Amino acid sequence: MTKFKVCSKIHLFIIISVLFIAIGMAVGTACHFCANGFFNYGDEFSSYKCVTVTYYTSEYKDADAIKPVCEQALKDFNAYEVSYYSDNRMGGEIVYKYSIKTDSAKLQVAVDSLNAALDKNQSGLNVASLHEATVNEGGSRAIIYTAIALASAAAFQMIYFVFRYKLRAACSALLACVHNLGVFVALAAVTRIPVGAQFIALGAAVVLLTMIMSCVLFDRTRKNFANELYARTERVEVVDTSACEVRIISFVAICALAVAVVVFGVFAAISQMWIGALAPYALALLGLIACFYGALFFTPAVHGAIDGVCEKAKKSTKSNVKAAKPAKEKA
Repeated sequence: MTKFKVCSKIHLFIIISVLFIAIGMAVGTACHFCANGFFNYGDEFSSYKCVTVTYYTSEYKDADAIKPVCEQALKDFNAYEVSYYSDNRMGGEIVYKYSIKTDSAKLQVAVDSLNAALDKNQSGLNVASLHEATVNEGGSRAIIYTAIALASAAAFQMIYFVFRYKLRAACSALLACVHNLGVFVALAAVTRIPVGAQFIALGAAVVLLTMIMSCVLFDRTRKNFANELYARTERVEVVDTSACEVRIISFVAICALAVAVVVFGVFAAISQMWIGALAPYALALLGLIACFYGALFFTPAVHGAIDGVCEKAKKSTKSNVKAAKPAKEKA
């Protein structure tokens, strides 16, 4: 079977990556001005309105008993999240969250009708109230700080790679981290999956996974460069061979992580009985997609190109030094 040579497709991968990241940045920028944010910010990073229903077991034994009453009163409004908190001895609480754009006056009318339906005996125990939670640019600020931290981590990684491998490998690894993180951010912006505090951790995980996979590739490449079997083989061919040898390892590792994410996502959705619980797991899958493309295609191709440029510069420097020596001898 013919081996797929990624290094020969460097221009194709660069065009695909630049085009997709540009689309993601364009969509995010447009949404920043038209849809209240570069990303679709979740609860931690966006304001919202909520209706809190407090009940006691003296009249309603559990959430299932009071839920039909609440849904009837709030049927004209679309809650994007419903949370249940219960105490078997005393009662519980139900929280309905709505977009910040929801009409407060109309929502308050619904809350008043809900109070009338909940407290028919006028006990004062069962109460519904309307609240508004305001977040002041928390998402943007947190993501900016995260970007600074990730930039620092990438700088330390580059220094480490310079000593462990060479400057060319360090440049390739740094570009791989920037590329994979950029693809991940673009995917989050384009898909409009709700972004919460987990996005920060997932961004760091993408960079960390990229670093690990870069180490695997560069270790194999260095080993093959030292192998006498490849002494007369073109360096770009050695990089291609190394990428092919670690491709299965990277593929299996990413697939295993993807399966784990899907399983945990299903369990989370079942336990919370809310489709919004899948958002962090969907973002995790987007991060794995970015790492998959970067590790299997982009990083080997870029490293082959950078290594080739460095070798040409090295040979050019040596030839200039050799040409300068005879001139000095004649002088």
